[in-house]
Amino acid sequence: MQPSSERIGIVAANQASYVEAIFACLNTGQVVVPLRNQDDRDRIQAAQLNQILTPPLGGTWVTTPFSPAQHDAIALISFTSGTEGTPKGVMLTHKNLANVVTRLNTVMKMDDSIREYVGVPVYHSFGFGRCQAVATAGGQSFIPSNGFNPAEIGDLLRKGEINAISAVPSLWRIVLDNQDLIGQAGNRVQWIEIGSQSMSRAEKEAINALFPNAKIVQHYGLTEASRTTFLEIHQTEGQALDSVGQAISDVEVTITPEGQIAIRGDHVAQSYLIEGQVVPLQDEHGWFVTKDLGNLEAGYLYYNGRADDVINCGGIKVSPEALETQIYQAIGQRSGLAVCRKPDPLRGEGFLVAVTPEMAVDRQQLHQAVLQSTQAFGVNAPSAIAIVEVDSLPKTTTGKIQRQQLADWYQSQPLEPGSHNPTPSHLTPIQAAFCQALNLRHVEPDDTFVTLGGDSLSYVQFSMALERALGYLPPNWEQLSLSDLEQLTPRRSRFSAIESTILFRALAIGGVVISHTPLLPPDTVGGGATLLLMIAGLNFARFQGEALLRGQVIAPLLSLFRNLLIPYFVLSILYQLHRREFNAPVLLLVSNFIDPHITSIFPVWFIEVLAQCIILFTLPFTLRSLRTFARAQPWVFGCLCLSVWVGVALIAPYFWNTDHLYNRMPYLSMWLIALGWILHFSHSKTQKIRSTLLFVVVAFIVIPSDRFSENIWMLGTLVILWFPDLPVPHLLKQPIQILSAAAYYIYLTHMIFIHIVAKALGIRSPLLMIAIPLLGGALVWMTLQTIQQWISDRRFAE
Repeated sequence: MQPSSERIGIVAANQASYVEAIFACLNTGQVVVPLRNQDDRDRIQAAQLNQILTPPLGGTWVTTPFSPAQHDAIALISFTSGTEGTPKGVMLTHKNLANVVTRLNTVMKMDDSIREYVGVPVYHSFGFGRCQAVATAGGQSFIPSNGFNPAEIGDLLRKGEINAISAVPSLWRIVLDNQDLIGQAGNRVQWIEIGSQSMSRAEKEAINALFPNAKIVQHYGLTEASRTTFLEIHQTEGQALDSVGQAISDVEVTITPEGQIAIRGDHVAQSYLIEGQVVPLQDEHGWFVTKDLGNLEAGYLYYNGRADDVINCGGIKVSPEALETQIYQAIGQRSGLAVCRKPDPLRGEGFLVAVTPEMAVDRQQLHQAVLQSTQAFGVNAPSAIAIVEVDSLPKTTTGKIQRQQLADWYQSQPLEPGSHNPTPSHLTPIQAAFCQALNLRHVEPDDTFVTLGGDSLSYVQFSMALERALGYLPPNWEQLSLSDLEQLTPRRSRFSAIESTILFRALAIGGVVISHTPLLPPDTVGGGATLLLMIAGLNFARFQGEALLRGQVIAPLLSLFRNLLIPYFVLSILYQLHRREFNAPVLLLVSNFIDPHITSIFPVWFIEVLAQCIILFTLPFTLRSLRTFARAQPWVFGCLCLSVWVGVALIAPYFWNTDHLYNRMPYLSMWLIALGWILHFSHSKTQKIRSTLLFVVVAFIVIPSDRFSENIWMLGTLVILWFPDLPVPHLLKQPIQILSAAAYYIYLTHMIFIHIVAKALGIRSPLLMIAIPLLGGALVWMTLQTIQQWISDRRFAE
């Protein structure tokens, strides 16, 4: 067979005559161009066709043998748009096609007895590739005239007419949902190939069980590089089943620094045909860089979705395919929904979940499943989730979700009456408290403060609003659902209970401000920052502990960055611009290791040490064994952490004396974070007694006796442990709550206000130098809250 420059357009049809027409052209050296119809002007003009062929109708069996050529002449120009984008022609050589067939038949060990049900259209790369491989082995392919049908497959198996099946994962899910149509006939299947789409380990195991005697192979590939990797499901188990297999023979796979899959080998096409122009698709080293994301582990390739489909929610990137798999597992179904990105003014992008009528799941249950699934990827953002109902999902002919088309449809939809989430005027006081504190527009009955992503900064704000609604704070209210809170009976009194953590945080920030004024000697009131670090550890355990125990280390760090570090960076940068000096250690959060006198209007060391401690405390949760232990025994885990860090605090000074840095080192403060963790998980009376003894011993060992005021402040630890709530006059409660909620902003701004009072205004009154920073910091916090709420209201009003 001599290569020819003649290009033949063949009108695509899912029938045997179409496949045999391509075989005939390839055997004579003609270049084949599949057409959508006889008037496919775009492809006809782009490929500059010499002739158009319409195969005769009919024919379900491909019986013609085929032997692929091995030269570099163009054999096939396959136009494809994938799931998105402008159609382009992939220029495949005879050598490309032959390489795929050789590797595939080597893996599957097919022989001339194969009779295959080709469940995908043969005018696509996967379907035609199956026919080519089967014909090369000397077998025959059955093309269903009415499309993929599990009942037809079962009938043909029982008649002994087929012994092999090929289909994409979306079609295999239909089989798994209708296993009774296959039954014992599944034992007759000898070969199965699964196409290149996301498929869970459980689904692969289910197919293996339904077809126990089959060689089952899943591949990963694209039209440009068909069947790059192979996963032999029938002889694979464990984690490797989550992969799409390994490359064999001369095929190479690597991952780019951007996380994209790159492929090299004789099966990779060299060029595209785009608008009549030949465009190289390989780089100078022969690599084809795909738009697919993945990672390699022990030689196995793990597919993580399309790069252009990935949802970037608040800096965390989530593959919609992986999220769909997680949701399906949570609700026990295999089809009926699709995930794509949607705009989210607060986080950049959110999650659009489109469901069809076949999704027979309660909306509340589905919302909870989606929320839990996003949390598994480190995203705790209920307000970023939108669930919509659609008649059907946009798909390609091979069953791939067209996510961009779905996203475009969603954005084009006009808002209908009642489609808005309720406005604050329609909410109950408790619903309004949730929405205002967490920037939400809607709360489900089963939502709790913790599941909605509440943290230590929104905690006080919400508790204030909740108490205004109820007149008191119920125990463990952050774990109670909206419906539980709504059922509580309000009550009023002259005294109100306030959480001891809130009270002591307000007292501690007051102590910090006083220590920076001439009212009292610093040694008299110093130590408030020490108590604040312990309370920070307690709140970290309270609001981020569940995420850490599930292995979600990114979400707590993002909360740290969003709530603590962004204001820190903003003030630091403004101060450095004002001073016209650049101080990198401050911006890198390491100045506490260099110079104890560095400030950025505020004393930066405390925030640096807090950030360093939180990062250090988070690291052990990246190890599965430690995480499993911590989940089983969180209090004991905290005790072990406390022991380790107390030991470090005692031993480290012998190797590195940091007295000149005022000992403001994270490893000398980590025991406070661990102590806060212990306090949070001290549930039983026995644990509280042991925690008390631990605290007394540790405080005696770690805190020098000459730092008397620090020891006094740390007694607050015991009060918090044994008296989680304390009575205060009702009139004082709200001011205390405001100071506690604004504590961080008071810390950031108190030196500014002290400077204004003492230097700019020349006021020397110690009381005013205390009151104005406290009130000023609280005002800054309230102003920011108001602005944030205004932005949120404007966003949802548009």
